Amino acid sequence: LISRLHCRVELNRDRFLLVDQSTNGTFVITRQGEELFVRRDSIPLAGEGVIGLGRVVQSGSAQAIHFIQED
Repeated sequence: LISRLHCRVELNRDRFLLVDQSTNGTFVITRQGEELFVRRDSIPLAGEGVIGLGRVVQSGSAQAIHFIQED
C-alpha cells in the first residue's frame, strides 16, 4: 500500500503542503476528526492531526505520522 516515494511535505509561502505521489493515496485525520483523502494531488496541513500512508490510521497506531503546525 505504500510507495517508495509515497508523499512529501513542502513549505510553500509559509504553508505546509502534503503532496501525494502514490497510487493508493494518503489519508489525513485532523484533530477535529475530519478525514481527508488525497491522491496525486496536494492539500495544506494546518493545526494538528495524523497522516496515514495508503490507509486510515488511528492516532495510537505505530503506522501513524503525527503532525503539529504551530503559528
